[in-house]
Amino acid sequence: MTTDTEDVRARLQQERTRLEAEITALTKADFESERDREGHTGRGNHMAEDASETFEHEKSLALLANLRSLESQVDRALAKLEQGTYGKCDDCGNPIAPERLAAIPYATLCIQDKAKRERR
Repeated sequence: MTTDTEDVRARLQQERTRLEAEITALTKADFESERDREGHTGRGNHMAEDASETFEHEKSLALLANLRSLESQVDRALAKLEQGTYGKCDDCGNPIAPERLAAIPYATLCIQDKAKRERR
């Protein structure tokens, strides 16, 4: 195993650990907030306060979905590393630019194919 591969694996595992910590913290905070809302009858609450609580809960859910998506992308990159296909575009098979991988080590698409998918 080359040092480059070891460095990439370490970066990906570090990113996965960071994402897991964020997911855990956000899940705990949202659970505690939800528990507080359940214990509150809502009587005397201003509609704006209720709307704000709902907005915060929905924002937490969206952030969790994004973090889990990133975690899945990191897992995919780690699997590609094990398979020996890390750094190759999932769509076209061409190499992903080293600059792109340096910025986003879990990228599985070259910049051209990423742009194509975003236009769809």
